[in-house]
Amino acid sequence: MKRRLAIAVFIIAIYSITSPRFQRTAFSQPNWLNRGTYVEYSCNVSVYKGAPYAPTTGTFKWTIINLTDGYVYILYEMRIEDMSFEKTFKIDTSSNQIKAIDDKIIENTTNYLWMNYAPRIGDTIQLENLSAVVVDLRLVSSKLFTDRACWLTNATFTINGVNMGDLKNATMDGFIERSYDCETGVLVSSRFLIEFKDSRGSVSQSYFSSILISSTNIPNLTASRQSSTVPVAVAVAILLTSIVMVIRRILQVKPL
Repeated sequence: MKRRLAIAVFIIAIYSITSPRFQRTAFSQPNWLNRGTYVEYSCNVSVYKGAPYAPTTGTFKWTIINLTDGYVYILYEMRIEDMSFEKTFKIDTSSNQIKAIDDKIIENTTNYLWMNYAPRIGDTIQLENLSAVVVDLRLVSSKLFTDRACWLTNATFTINGVNMGDLKNATMDGFIERSYDCETGVLVSSRFLIEFKDSRGSVSQSYFSSILISSTNIPNLTASRQSSTVPVAVAVAILLTSIVMVIRRILQVKPL
């Protein structure tokens, strides 16, 4: 019972993140964005609350249930043990902004289930309403593929004055690492750490979750289990960025 309550607190915390506003960016619509498209992930959650609880497993899935008038509607499902959690997202396809969750209007929140543009390493982008940094290109493997090139993003956040369950005026510190497929832009994996600290700065509770793609009907993610390569356009962008960085470093060197 206590573990179920702790996991429920973790799920609620995921929807409690707040952060500053960002400038909007121009996006293009992915070619796989069709009704019936789905992506499913295996999910693991670990809880520490005085003593560690046994890790809990489950699934996380999102499905496109409708496309109309420039909006895509996503059914978001999370199932952990005997608990289930569902939400419906309304996403603007032109801006990739989440406009509503279960008909509740949402502002300044970017869709984090997929990217529909190619970032550059070092870019600061918005995912949900957090500032995330594109830190690297990483090869990720799952039951669907081996060594697939993915963008790696990191984000951190702090929320003060949290009152939730037995937490009173706590501070919530979080770290989110996500990887996105370079070819399709789809979220492939993530790691999520949350720590709750009391007024003395001691960690009273912590939650760690990880997800990894396990099933989808997007052709480019299921067509082959062979290692994928970085798209040509992405490779060129990385090369040009590297050249610019080298030139800047050379120009910063002062002659003797």
